Amino acid sequence: MESYVHKDIGCEIRSISGYVVCLEEKRLRFGDRDVLYAVGVGVVDNSCCGVGGCMFVEVPGYVVSWQEGFDDEGRAITMVELVDGGDREEIRALLLRLYPHSQINFRE
Repeated sequence: MESYVHKDIGCEIRSISGYVVCLEEKRLRFGDRDVLYAVGVGVVDNSCCGVGGCMFVEVPGYVVSWQEGFDDEGRAITMVELVDGGDREEIRALLLRLYPHSQINFRE
């Protein structure tokens, strides 16, 4: 079991070449469990080699305990169990139907 610190929705995290922003966090029912995922975009808008971007879906895992506490900055913490290899492809297919052309990343 691992802890997941919830994202600040709509808050840009800047880097030297661009930024990432989390657009939403949701739960997807899969069998008798909920899978937590966050949807965001990564944008390259300040790079010497050009501009671009992508949409991504981060999958921390199955929800074990929903928002059971808070970190030092007041963000909620949910306990998750990592998604094993057997379920990943099915979950990836479900998420790709909801968010076509997105990069789907599972926490390792």
